[in-house]
Amino acid sequence: MGKTVMKILMLILIICGLAAAGLVGYGLATGRFDTEKRQQYFATWRGEKLVPPVPEVEQVLDDEKAKQASERIAATEIKREIITREIQRDIELARYMQTTLAQAQNKLNGDIKLLQKKQSAFTEKLDQYNRQAQQEGFQKALKNYSLMKPKSAKADFMKMDDDQVVAYLSQMKPDVATGILEQFRTPEELEKRLRVMEMLEQYRTVKLDGKNNPGA
Repeated sequence: MGKTVMKILMLILIICGLAAAGLVGYGLATGRFDTEKRQQYFATWRGEKLVPPVPEVEQVLDDEKAKQASERIAATEIKREIITREIQRDIELARYMQTTLAQAQNKLNGDIKLLQKKQSAFTEKLDQYNRQAQQEGFQKALKNYSLMKPKSAKADFMKMDDDQVVAYLSQMKPDVATGILEQFRTPEELEKRLRVMEMLEQYRTVKLDGKNNPGA
């Protein structure tokens, strides 16, 4: 009788052991019996009290906030880089425009000086021709051109330098000078006429200035 009871107890222990082993294997296979749960089971078996694990939700939220903050910092850096490049480009453009304006101003100053030099040389030539006008030969030629037919005078003027033509025309009566200039009709003659008329205009301006400033 005693042996039968012992066999029954041994059979029950073997069955319980197999059931426990199967339960543990199932838990490991399905992930339901992970390290944390095993520690809880063992602690419960030993009569200990485990501190409940920290919820992972807060950690996930902290990680998400850190990620968002990192993304905002990266976006801010990109915007700052873009703004910095735009400012640098505007500065370079302003410097280029300043340099271009300075070059243009220098060129303008050079052109003004050149024109002043030409005007001074032209005034000097006019003074020479005015002195020449006082000479008998010039006066005789002037009288001949004034009495000559305008077409014939034009033919002689086409052979002269522009300065010399201006010297004669400036000493003629306006209607006589106009009659001669009207005979300039071919392209070459018209080109010479334009140059002569411009010089006459300058001569009149210089002469007028001399009258307005007699002490100069």
